[in-house]
Amino acid sequence: MRDIWKAEWRLTIRQRSSYTFVFLWIFVLSLLFLLERNNPALTGYTNMTGTIANIVLYIVPLFMLVAGSFSIANEMENGQWSLLCTYPFPTIAYWVGKLCGQLTAQSAIFSLSFSLSLLVGTLLGSSLSLKWVLILYIFSISLIWFFLVIGLTIGSFSETRWQALILSVGVWFFLIMIWPTAVISVLSFVPYPMIAPLLKASLFCNPAELLRIVFVVQLDGGAVFGQSYDELISFMQTKALWVLFVGYMFIFSSIMLAFSVWKLERKKRQ
Repeated sequence: MRDIWKAEWRLTIRQRSSYTFVFLWIFVLSLLFLLERNNPALTGYTNMTGTIANIVLYIVPLFMLVAGSFSIANEMENGQWSLLCTYPFPTIAYWVGKLCGQLTAQSAIFSLSFSLSLLVGTLLGSSLSLKWVLILYIFSISLIWFFLVIGLTIGSFSETRWQALILSVGVWFFLIMIWPTAVISVLSFVPYPMIAPLLKASLFCNPAELLRIVFVVQLDGGAVFGQSYDELISFMQTKALWVLFVGYMFIFSSIMLAFSVWKLERKKRQ
């Protein structure tokens, strides 16, 4: 697993596209931070913080889905997977090594870009609170984790990079762009008393939606969700939230790992 981790890290860092992402992140984040230089400090949930979170929510998952799925699909397409199958290595070690390598590389790329953007914003007069910066950073890194996991799962079910790209864009479009519409459409067929519980349960089916609500609540903006979420919002304002969040990350990743290993094992036997 360590060898796959190192190989994935080196491969990702050496790719030109990785440095393109660095400049893209610096450009996007710097522009967003500079929008606030003539306004009060970013300390809570405002229209501007919501805009920044939404842009991160749109961009990060798409990049991570494509990067994660291509990581495995590329080896399926060029025959490297068939070569690896000749060696006695556990499939789970292969998948976890891929995840760790991609997570390390993508987190490093984003962290560098985020730091440089903060420096640009600060030098040009933006006033940013430490709490807000830290919450936005954790929000972004969590998105990187979840959507790399989903991306690697997509790659495990793909045979070519083209197939991986189509599936990645489709999953991104469903989970990010039309998720609220899809949930509301499904709930329209449900008896009224069950709508609120199912609406809350649906949050755990989409990590992006759950992270968005956690981000808003941590910036004291939970009131925007209305009375239906009062109990959930109250819970998210306690320290127990982070225990639940870590547990959710583990369970979600384990489910994706199980599906991926099952599919990769089938491909090994073919």
